[in-house]
Amino acid sequence: MLTEVAKNIYKKAVPLPNNSLREINAYIITGEKNLLIDTGFNRIECEEALKSAFTELGIDTIDVFITHFHSDHCGLVSKLANKTNTAFAGETEGELINFEVGNLYWKMLDDLFVKFGFPKAAFGKNTDIHPGRKYCHNKRVDFTYVSEGDVLKYGGYNLEVIAAPGHTPGHMCLYDAKNKIFFCGDHILGTITPNISIELSMENPLKEYLDSLAKVEKLDVKLLLPSHGTPVENMYERIKELNKHHQQRLAEVMQILAQEWKTAYMVAKDMHWEIPCKCWEDFPTPQKWFATGEAIAHLQYLYFSGKIVRKEKDGIYFYKK
Repeated sequence: MLTEVAKNIYKKAVPLPNNSLREINAYIITGEKNLLIDTGFNRIECEEALKSAFTELGIDTIDVFITHFHSDHCGLVSKLANKTNTAFAGETEGELINFEVGNLYWKMLDDLFVKFGFPKAAFGKNTDIHPGRKYCHNKRVDFTYVSEGDVLKYGGYNLEVIAAPGHTPGHMCLYDAKNKIFFCGDHILGTITPNISIELSMENPLKEYLDSLAKVEKLDVKLLLPSHGTPVENMYERIKELNKHHQQRLAEVMQILAQEWKTAYMVAKDMHWEIPCKCWEDFPTPQKWFATGEAIAHLQYLYFSGKIVRKEKDGIYFYKK
């Protein structure tokens, strides 16, 4: 379904089959030049959904802006980018997108999770069950890199690039100050909390995320357009809720740790998750992976804040109060 959310701005709900997110909001801005914000997975269902939107709007050529390197946002970018369509991304995300094409990125990510206690035998080479890898783009992209403060002009809007790292190392948003419209990607979501996880180039992702929330809270926003779920009516109230959520998570992690040495995987097992499973053992492996990533992010935040200690034993990190 194609919905006009503001003058010359359309939202297309792109399906994400067999995924708990169900769909992604791709935004299309029309005018003398057209711009697509994020793409969906590299799946035929996503491609057909975008093509139907382009046909309905009478679009032949369209540039694309990628908020971040997760495959539900950039999976089709290599099919859209060509001599007539420019692909924009921040340099960090663009480099990660191209790094994802091969196997090295995924091997390094597997090894990183093992260092935080994730059982290699249970995952390791089976990373292809991860939707981010399974529906990844399949070739490198010649991006036009943008930096904070750059302005993209489409559909009568002046879209300023806003860096908001945390969900990913170089997550980017777009902001039109005159119309108070903010395309926030996965930085702020209304129905779920963005996944904050360890990444190859981020040691303390939760701090970066909370700092980015404080930064965008200073913007004057009337229309917040997230990549998943419905528009958020009040960005400032939602930011308060997200901050409260992470403070509660940090307190929960402290309680779980007590005085015992535990890995992030061990901590994740005892955290509360809104997943319809009776116990941790019933979690699908990708969900264990996402949960462990979140546990790592909170443990690292506490560690760098000096509230807990960390040691390395046999190549694996352990934490305690």
